[in-house]
Amino acid sequence: MLREVGQAAESKVAAYGRDQVRAGRHGYPGVVAQGLPLPSLTRGLKPQAALCAVTSLDLSGRLADRRPLQAVGWIAGRTVEVVGRNNVITVTARGGGQSTIGRQGHLVLPSSVRRSCGLGPGHRLLVLAYPDRSLLVAYTMSALELMLSRYAEEHEAA
Repeated sequence: MLREVGQAAESKVAAYGRDQVRAGRHGYPGVVAQGLPLPSLTRGLKPQAALCAVTSLDLSGRLADRRPLQAVGWIAGRTVEVVGRNNVITVTARGGGQSTIGRQGHLVLPSSVRRSCGLGPGHRLLVLAYPDRSLLVAYTMSALELMLSRYAEEHEAA
């Protein structure tokens, strides 16, 4: 029996390499499972730098999720500047901005911004809140699709 186990272990080492063969269940040799390759993190980025939320727009253009606004500390009555370009919306806290955080703590995107980004009721946005910069950045789903397809093209070519 021990000879058979030893021969099985040697055949697995030959097939998979010594670093991937470990004692499995009941002490018999097994193969360590290899997971999917993980991307390396970019240096200098803080993992907790942004709060991310996916939220939808209602009929009036209001963001359904209030957590991004709460993360940057914006409360009802705060004036903000909302700019939409290339399916990306940036929101900064400015006195004299054209938008105001509503009484219930929601942000309503101006109709001009919704039109320029092709947004309507039920459309979803990825919203990133940067508390240290007092900034919100919202990406439309079409902007995300474009970014992901470009990323895939660059990494397939490499």
